[in-house]
Amino acid sequence: MSQELQSGLLLLGVGGGGCHLAASVLASYGDGMRALGVDTDALSNRQASSGGLNCLLLGGARLAGHGTGGDAIKGRLVAQDDMQNLVPHLQGVRTVVLTACLGAGTGGGAAPEIIKALHDMGIATICFVTLPFGFEGESRRKAAERVLPMIEENADSMVVIALDDLFGDADAVLLDEAIQKAEGVIAAGITMVWRLVSKPGFIQMDAERLHAMILRGGNARFGYARSEGVNRATEVAAALRGCRLLRSGDALAKSNALLLGILAGPDLRLAEIGEIMGKVRSMCKAECDIEMGTVLDAQFDGRVELVVMTFESWAAATQVETRKEAAPLPEPPVAEDFPIQSGSKRTRSKGSKLSFGATGRGKFQNVEPTIYNGQDLDIPTFVRRGIQLDR
Repeated sequence: MSQELQSGLLLLGVGGGGCHLAASVLASYGDGMRALGVDTDALSNRQASSGGLNCLLLGGARLAGHGTGGDAIKGRLVAQDDMQNLVPHLQGVRTVVLTACLGAGTGGGAAPEIIKALHDMGIATICFVTLPFGFEGESRRKAAERVLPMIEENADSMVVIALDDLFGDADAVLLDEAIQKAEGVIAAGITMVWRLVSKPGFIQMDAERLHAMILRGGNARFGYARSEGVNRATEVAAALRGCRLLRSGDALAKSNALLLGILAGPDLRLAEIGEIMGKVRSMCKAECDIEMGTVLDAQFDGRVELVVMTFESWAAATQVETRKEAAPLPEPPVAEDFPIQSGSKRTRSKGSKLSFGATGRGKFQNVEPTIYNGQDLDIPTFVRRGIQLDR
């Protein structure tokens, strides 16, 4: 059995931006990564496919390959339409690393539906999602922020990357160079997951430990640093502390758990590992649960790279649900609009509720119910889903 099948890992890009990121990650890693892209735009799919990413078109019957036009509701509908088409690509998958760019149609609409389906199938998910630039406007920012609780509700771990932070030091750099650098940083964070499992060094992070850590993760941040030269161990730790994506060390100080990958060539010394770990531990709380692994690969010869994920909302091992084995998805539910408020148990309002009687059927109390897939469609959606609305 190949290493990529043994790991049980799948990289899944959702939407045009997510597929582009997935293709960049695949190019950075090379052979041995199992990856798939799903999008509603046939042209975007062809572009991602030209980079070696296997792509699946969503919503062909509904949208004819023209995309959603930035409409997240359409993105949600096509995910419900075509979810079954994704199932054959999930054979043997235990953990999905999902990439999506929020603020538009397919990424913001389809990603929450796909993540929920993966959760229901018993597949662990770690989601890397980006928030739009500030200059893209208030509506895109709000659209992205509205989706975050929907993803958080079913994702096991979620890494939110603000593009303003990712490109924070790129003001004076040419756009093409800045994009390549930013994509390289994200690729470093995502490929670390594969490298720790497939190319271990002195200290191995096996697939089961990684799987268990993702299940407990919750909201996370990730950071990246690299250094070369005689003092590279000292310098790379200092660079990690100053990483903007880690809020210049604040995320390290507040983390309850941390996953650290040390990537280097065959010239890595045990003393360097000890120095790096000592400095990283000094940046964290004494009770922080640190999991680490090393990667030895000739392509990193002469330098050391650190990739870290910090988990602030870390679940105790006893709180992690037991996942069932992956099973075929049920028939897609009736497509509905996004709720007025997210269904997340952490974000529902505690204000007064609109009443529809003891049964919730209101004026349909004495009418023969309209049943579809076991649901009474005469009961308003927000009542069936337990969503509270302010008056």
